Amino acid sequence: NGLCTAARMHDAQAECVCGSSAPGRQHHYWDCPIATAVVQNILDNLPAAWCSRPATRPAILRRHLWLMQTPAGPPRMYQGVWKVVGLAALNAMDVGRKAALDFRMQ
Repeated sequence: NGLCTAARMHDAQAECVCGSSAPGRQHHYWDCPIATAVVQNILDNLPAAWCSRPATRPAILRRHLWLMQTPAGPPRMYQGVWKVVGLAALNAMDVGRKAALDFRMQ
């Protein structure tokens, strides 16, 4: 894995732009407010039938993005389309984090 995270670089002093200390993959690509905003954007653009689940069961789980597993929904989404969504989401999380860091450094 070539992701340059604080956890991987053994830098306990490092901080995410959101204030989390020693963030790793889980933080950068799921828990960070930037990643949460990307997931929320996907949810906002899914058809209503996909999001009509109990509050205890989210429409998109981490494995759906990280492993590009198509989420189960009333009409099954085409796997190729979901792979594009997953790659775009992970890229948006990375670009958003870097942009926030650049903004913070100004």
